[in-house]
Amino acid sequence: MRLIYSQSFVHGLNPAQWGALRYLARANESVQTLTHFARAHCVSKAAASDTISALVRKKLVVRNKDPSDGRVMRIGLTAEGRGLLDSDPLNLLVDALEGLLPQQQVQAAEILAVAARNVYAAIAGSSSAPPSPNDS
Repeated sequence: MRLIYSQSFVHGLNPAQWGALRYLARANESVQTLTHFARAHCVSKAAASDTISALVRKKLVVRNKDPSDGRVMRIGLTAEGRGLLDSDPLNLLVDALEGLLPQQQVQAAEILAVAARNVYAAIAGSSSAPPSPNDS
């Protein structure tokens, strides 16, 4: 995991910025807002804003007012941002998992699901923990 983490500092991006690009690539248009991004990543709006602002400066993300509600700012990937995901450092892990036998992939998915639940339980037990992505 350290190797993958160290590879997350490529193309002038940090892990949080890669996470934002991934989020925007997969999120439904209705949740492509700063607030939804912050909730999904369990970070403050200020931290989310810093991440998105850096990506806007790098021309990987755009901000646009919602046409139906001018108070809402939509965020989305530029063509360059979408293209950069081909070089996503997590592709190393995806490729490694795809190299497993189908039964091993099922086992890996089950193990990761348990680990994720344990992490969320630990966070929920901490008084200073950010909200779970399911909290609204």
